[in-house]
Amino acid sequence: MDPRQQLWITVDRLLWEEWDPIGVNDYGGPDDEYRGYVPELIDLLIRDASTQEIADRLSDIATKQMDLFDNKEHHMTTANKLKALATS
Repeated sequence: MDPRQQLWITVDRLLWEEWDPIGVNDYGGPDDEYRGYVPELIDLLIRDASTQEIADRLSDIATKQMDLFDNKEHHMTTANKLKALATS
């Protein structure tokens, strides 16, 4: 498996297992719930976007697309984990 494919799988898994702003993982929801956001997050990682930029994008997704309350600390924690994935 090439590195981009592996990154795709790990980003997808991290979004569902740890970010999960809707809470679908808590109720056995579909593991593809956030898959549509993986490509844009990988693009941010590949272009070495800042952790803040990634956290801001996660915040926008949660608040503007999902109409949820913002949790900036959680988005930043997730962004840090995403950056760590890209450098490992």
